[in-house]
Amino acid sequence: MPFKSLAPGFLIASPPLGDPNFDRAVVLLAAHDEEGALGFVVNRMSAITVGELLQQEGYGECRHDASPVWLGGPVQPRSGWLVIEDGRMRGEGVISVGPRLRVTSSRDAFDKLARQIAREGDGASRRAARRMVVLGYSGWAPSQLESEIARGAWLPTPLDASILFDVGPEERWQQGFALMGLTATNLMSMRTVGEA
Repeated sequence: MPFKSLAPGFLIASPPLGDPNFDRAVVLLAAHDEEGALGFVVNRMSAITVGELLQQEGYGECRHDASPVWLGGPVQPRSGWLVIEDGRMRGEGVISVGPRLRVTSSRDAFDKLARQIAREGDGASRRAARRMVVLGYSGWAPSQLESEIARGAWLPTPLDASILFDVGPEERWQQGFALMGLTATNLMSMRTVGEA
Protein backbone atom coordinates (compact mmCIF):
# COMPACT_ATOMS: atom_id res chain seq x y z
CA MET A 1 0.00 0.00 0.00
CA PRO A 2 1.48 3.40 -0.97
CA PHE A 3 2.23 5.87 1.82
CA LYS A 4 -0.36 8.61 2.34
CA SER A 5 0.68 11.68 4.32
CA LEU A 6 -1.78 13.04 6.88
CA ALA A 7 -0.09 16.47 6.86
CA PRO A 8 -1.21 19.12 6.80
CA GLY A 9 -3.99 18.39 9.24
CA PHE A 10 -4.87 17.89 12.86
CA LEU A 11 -4.63 14.93 15.19
CA ILE A 12 -7.42 14.91 17.75
CA ALA A 13 -6.67 12.82 20.85
CA SER A 14 -9.26 10.11 21.36
CA PRO A 15 -11.00 10.00 24.71
CA PRO A 16 -9.41 8.77 26.91
CA LEU A 17 -5.97 8.61 25.31
CA GLY A 18 -4.19 7.52 28.47
CA ASP A 19 -1.06 9.63 27.92
CA PRO A 20 -1.04 12.76 30.10
CA ASN A 21 1.10 14.57 27.51
CA PHE A 22 -1.76 14.31 25.01
CA ASP A 23 -5.00 14.04 27.02
CA ARG A 24 -7.63 16.07 25.10
CA ALA A 25 -4.87 17.39 22.83
CA VAL A 26 -5.24 18.95 19.42
CA VAL A 27 -2.03 18.56 17.42
CA LEU A 28 -1.25 20.58 14.31
CA LEU A 29 0.42 17.95 12.11
CA ALA A 30 3.00 19.94 10.17
CA ALA A 31 4.97 17.12 8.51
CA HIS A 32 4.36 13.41 7.96
CA ASP A 33 6.27 11.05 5.71
CA GLU A 34 7.96 7.64 5.79
CA GLU A 35 10.60 9.05 8.18
CA GLY A 36 8.06 10.01 10.86
CA ALA A 37 5.90 12.96 11.84
CA LEU A 38 6.21 16.41 13.40
CA GLY A 39 3.40 18.25 15.14
CA PHE A 40 2.54 20.84 17.76
CA VAL A 41 -0.08 20.70 20.51
CA VAL A 42 -2.14 23.85 19.93
CA ASN A 43 -4.54 23.89 22.86
CA ARG A 44 -2.24 24.08 25.90
CA MET A 45 -1.07 27.47 27.15
CA SER A 46 2.09 27.91 29.18
CA ALA A 47 2.34 30.15 32.21
CA ILE A 48 4.32 32.85 30.35
CA THR A 49 3.48 35.37 27.66
CA VAL A 50 5.22 36.01 24.35
CA GLY A 51 6.60 39.26 25.78
CA GLU A 52 8.07 37.50 28.81
CA LEU A 53 9.61 34.76 26.67
CA LEU A 54 11.16 37.20 24.22
CA GLN A 55 12.48 39.33 27.08
CA GLN A 56 14.13 36.22 28.59
CA GLU A 57 15.77 35.66 25.20
CA GLY A 58 17.21 39.18 25.10
CA TYR A 59 14.49 41.06 23.20
CA GLY A 60 13.92 43.86 25.70
CA GLU A 61 11.39 45.88 23.69
CA CYS A 62 8.78 43.08 23.65
CA ARG A 63 7.70 42.68 27.27
CA HIS A 64 4.30 44.34 26.64
CA ASP A 65 3.06 41.51 24.34
CA ALA A 66 0.63 39.56 26.55
CA SER A 67 -0.35 36.90 24.01
CA PRO A 68 0.10 33.34 25.29
CA VAL A 69 2.96 30.97 24.63
CA TRP A 70 1.75 27.45 23.78
CA LEU A 71 3.16 24.10 24.93
CA GLY A 72 3.75 22.21 21.69
CA GLY A 73 4.75 18.87 23.12
CA PRO A 74 7.11 16.92 25.26
CA VAL A 75 10.08 16.93 22.85
CA GLN A 76 12.68 19.69 23.36
CA PRO A 77 10.37 21.83 25.53
CA ARG A 78 12.79 24.78 25.42
CA SER A 79 12.85 25.01 21.62
CA GLY A 80 10.84 27.91 20.21
CA TRP A 81 8.62 27.65 17.15
CA LEU A 82 6.52 30.19 15.32
CA VAL A 83 3.22 29.11 13.72
CA ILE A 84 2.02 31.94 11.52
CA GLU A 85 -0.50 32.61 8.81
CA ASP A 86 1.77 34.12 6.16
CA GLY A 87 1.73 32.43 2.76
CA ARG A 88 4.69 34.57 1.61
CA MET A 89 7.11 33.24 4.24
CA ARG A 90 9.73 31.11 2.52
CA GLY A 91 13.26 29.97 3.08
CA GLU A 92 15.38 27.44 4.83
CA GLY A 93 13.77 26.03 7.95
CA VAL A 94 10.25 27.10 6.98
CA ILE A 95 7.65 24.32 6.80
CA SER A 96 4.62 25.00 4.59
CA VAL A 97 1.51 23.70 6.33
CA GLY A 98 -1.24 24.22 3.79
CA PRO A 99 -1.54 27.20 1.47
CA ARG A 100 -1.03 30.01 4.02
CA LEU A 101 0.18 28.47 7.29
CA ARG A 102 3.93 28.31 8.01
CA VAL A 103 5.99 26.86 10.88
CA THR A 104 9.59 27.76 11.65
CA SER A 105 12.09 27.79 14.46
CA SER A 106 14.53 30.09 12.67
CA ARG A 107 16.23 32.87 14.60
CA ASP A 108 15.53 35.24 11.69
CA ALA A 109 11.77 34.69 12.10
CA PHE A 110 11.97 35.42 15.84
CA ASP A 111 14.11 38.52 15.18
CA LYS A 112 11.48 39.75 12.71
CA LEU A 113 8.69 38.98 15.20
CA ALA A 114 10.48 40.93 17.95
CA ARG A 115 10.96 43.95 15.64
CA GLN A 116 7.28 43.82 14.68
CA ILE A 117 6.16 43.65 18.33
CA ALA A 118 8.47 46.55 19.27
CA ARG A 119 7.02 48.67 16.41
CA GLU A 120 3.41 47.85 17.34
CA GLY A 121 3.88 48.72 21.01
CA ASP A 122 0.95 48.00 23.31
CA GLY A 123 -1.25 46.92 20.38
CA ALA A 124 0.93 43.88 19.63
CA SER A 125 -1.22 41.43 21.59
CA ARG A 126 -4.35 42.49 19.72
CA ARG A 127 -2.61 42.03 16.36
CA ALA A 128 -1.24 38.58 17.29
CA ALA A 129 -4.41 36.74 16.26
CA ARG A 130 -2.80 35.05 13.25
CA ARG A 131 0.34 33.69 14.95
CA MET A 132 1.31 31.39 17.79
CA VAL A 133 4.62 31.06 19.63
CA VAL A 134 5.09 27.43 20.70
CA LEU A 135 7.61 25.76 23.00
CA GLY A 136 8.57 22.19 22.18
CA TYR A 137 7.06 19.82 19.66
CA SER A 138 5.53 16.39 19.28
CA GLY A 139 7.37 13.83 17.19
CA TRP A 140 6.79 10.30 15.96
CA ALA A 141 9.32 7.78 14.63
CA PRO A 142 8.70 5.95 11.33
CA SER A 143 5.36 4.06 11.49
CA GLN A 144 4.75 5.11 15.11
CA LEU A 145 1.93 7.53 14.31
CA GLU A 146 0.26 5.06 11.96
CA SER A 147 0.37 2.44 14.73
CA GLU A 148 -1.16 4.85 17.26
CA ILE A 149 -3.94 5.76 14.81
CA ALA A 150 -4.63 2.08 14.14
CA ARG A 151 -5.01 1.54 17.92
CA GLY A 152 -7.55 4.38 18.02
CA ALA A 153 -5.40 6.89 19.90
CA TRP A 154 -5.80 9.68 17.32
CA LEU A 155 -8.45 10.89 14.93
CA PRO A 156 -6.77 12.54 11.92
CA THR A 157 -8.79 15.49 10.59
CA PRO A 158 -8.34 18.01 7.79
CA LEU A 159 -6.56 21.30 8.38
CA ASP A 160 -8.78 24.24 9.27
CA ALA A 161 -6.70 27.24 10.39
CA SER A 162 -9.75 28.83 12.01
CA ILE A 163 -9.36 26.30 14.84
CA LEU A 164 -5.94 27.80 15.55
CA PHE A 165 -6.87 31.44 15.37
CA ASP A 166 -10.63 31.84 15.81
CA VAL A 167 -11.53 29.20 18.41
CA GLY A 168 -10.59 29.42 22.10
CA PRO A 169 -8.11 26.82 23.38
CA GLU A 170 -10.67 25.14 25.61
CA GLU A 171 -12.99 24.57 22.62
CA ARG A 172 -10.42 23.34 20.08
CA TRP A 173 -10.66 19.66 21.06
CA GLN A 174 -14.45 19.56 20.55
CA GLN A 175 -14.13 21.64 17.38
CA GLY A 176 -11.61 19.13 16.02
CA PHE A 177 -14.18 16.35 16.33
CA ALA A 178 -16.75 18.60 14.67
CA LEU A 179 -14.53 18.76 11.55
CA MET A 180 -15.43 15.08 11.06
CA GLY A 181 -19.07 15.51 12.07
CA LEU A 182 -18.43 13.81 15.42
CA THR A 183 -18.38 14.58 19.11
CA ALA A 184 -16.15 12.96 21.74
CA THR A 185 -19.28 11.29 23.15
CA ASN A 186 -20.11 9.79 19.71
CA LEU A 187 -16.61 8.40 19.43
CA MET A 188 -16.71 6.84 22.89
CA SER A 189 -20.12 5.30 22.09
CA MET A 190 -18.80 3.80 18.84
CA ARG A 191 -15.89 2.20 20.72
CA THR A 192 -18.14 0.48 23.25
CA VAL A 193 -20.72 -0.94 20.81
CA GLY A 194 -20.60 -4.71 21.05
CA GLU A 195 -18.48 -4.76 24.21
CA ALA A 196 -19.84 -6.71 27.15
